[in-house]
Amino acid sequence: MLFLFQDPLGDDHGLAYQYPRAALYQEAGEGFADLLAVAGEAREGRLVLKVRLARYPNPLEGPLGFSLATVVLFLDTAESGEETLVPGLSTPKGQGWEVAYVLTGFGAERRTPKSEKAPVRAWREGDWILLDTGLPPGRYGVYGGVGLFDPFAPWYLRPTSPDGGPWTLMAPPGSPPLVDLLAETPLDQARAYETGVLKPLWPQELYLRRESLLAFALGGLSLILAFLLRKR
Repeated sequence: MLFLFQDPLGDDHGLAYQYPRAALYQEAGEGFADLLAVAGEAREGRLVLKVRLARYPNPLEGPLGFSLATVVLFLDTAESGEETLVPGLSTPKGQGWEVAYVLTGFGAERRTPKSEKAPVRAWREGDWILLDTGLPPGRYGVYGGVGLFDPFAPWYLRPTSPDGGPWTLMAPPGSPPLVDLLAETPLDQARAYETGVLKPLWPQELYLRRESLLAFALGGLSLILAFLLRKR
């Protein structure tokens, strides 16, 4: 595993968003758009992204085993890049994205800032949904979020409006069509909604934790060996 970013449980309501009033959503219950984790693995020389949601109701019978949520992931792979993520949400200045992936229960697409689209392979492994980015493994900045599936919207995300509706999220004017954002803490997520700027997460954080754990393990092993030699 190259990285693992965990997201808090139960934070899939934006800033006091109200879900659409259609019976489809009332019957599905909560948690189907709640992002729990995004991970990256190297497989056969390519980066595979993994997503985990809290629940996977599938009333529309999506072949990937879910059908009410849309996951969007953006990678910062180079300098500059596109700074608009989705309407109402942007990256920090100078930290734009170069490639994005849209994942629904019906498949996955690769997107570019020029609105180019291409299908990519997606599949399930237990509670994880995976997609093959086609990119070599690397240290990329990761942005992510989850919204409600809309097959007719540009990003397959149901829009927001101050009044809401049977098929529209109720949210403050200009709010992004994402009910959950990939963020380390609820405070980080709240700031992103308030400012309209989402900070990227970087794999280096995991690498540093790995190095710290390795150093701790080696230190512990040294103490055990020293104790055994002294005992002898």
